[in-house]
Amino acid sequence: MIKKQFYMGFVGFLGFLSFRYFYSGNLFDLSYIVFFAFFSNFITAKISGSKEDERYIENRKSALAYVGQFAIVELFIIWCAVMRFRNIAVLCILVSISYVITLNLYAIKLYILEEK
Repeated sequence: MIKKQFYMGFVGFLGFLSFRYFYSGNLFDLSYIVFFAFFSNFITAKISGSKEDERYIENRKSALAYVGQFAIVELFIIWCAVMRFRNIAVLCILVSISYVITLNLYAIKLYILEEK
């Protein structure tokens, strides 16, 4: 069953709390960026259909394969950055950003494959 939770996308607006970094200077305020991942619910809720058919399963597999390759590149970039800076705050921010990018990229890729 395809779950359509359009309303969960509104949690993504909590990601704007990361703008507090510009007046507080606290690097951990940027970790609120992770809430932008909830915007992917807006994209997946637009997919038409209420049952998982063969086409949807194949599209989901190919979207996961695409995002999986991208996640390996993200992990390498995070590893290089942490080895360079050796700061836990930088690691926290990079993991948050990669989580957001990965989830939204999966939602966009699945939507593109479903609309073909």
